[in-house]
Amino acid sequence: MIWLLIVLLIVVPIGWLVSEFQPRAWLRITLGVVALAMSYFVAFVVGSLTQLNYNAWYGSASSDLIDTVIANVEAGNEETLLRELKRLKDAYHPTYENRANYDKLVKEFVDRMETASPEGAAEDGAEAPE
Repeated sequence: MIWLLIVLLIVVPIGWLVSEFQPRAWLRITLGVVALAMSYFVAFVVGSLTQLNYNAWYGSASSDLIDTVIANVEAGNEETLLRELKRLKDAYHPTYENRANYDKLVKEFVDRMETASPEGAAEDGAEAPE
């Protein structure tokens, strides 16, 4: 099935180009409309798949962020959590132009929180939970 689609994506525009040298106007118009419609369809499909990909990585990163926050609140690691959340907030600059490295920033946050310990928080002046 995919091969048929690929062949059509190649053959129809070439057929349209070849038909431009033919005297039949109906053939030129038909192939032109089909070729343009296929290009819009392909652009729509690629855009939709890209959007699904963005939703997947954003959802995964957000889930990791939420899980880490909950685990650290339950562990009583609020001081380190607050410091790292502020660090994450300072590093994150949302923009419409790109993904702003959200997934990488969250991964770094999660990694830092996994290596942080209540004893490390006590060294910063915070009390470690008992």
